[in-house]
Amino acid sequence: MDLREPVIELDCRLCRRRGGHERTRLVKAFGAGVSFAELTRRMTVGCERMNTVEGDQCATYFPCLMERISSCDED
Repeated sequence: MDLREPVIELDCRLCRRRGGHERTRLVKAFGAGVSFAELTRRMTVGCERMNTVEGDQCATYFPCLMERISSCDED
């Protein structure tokens, strides 16, 4: 996990679920090399939108990654 924020936020655009997770705990639980795609899958287990006939409809995202992308666009 190459993001060094002390708390990693995970939000959903559809159901409005939000949560902050300590980076150190995530690394302990899933390993330092875990990808954000894998974290999304593991942390959204039980989401009824993950496995639909139309495919993955879950709208979970990491706001910190969105901020990082938009700051790169400004450069």
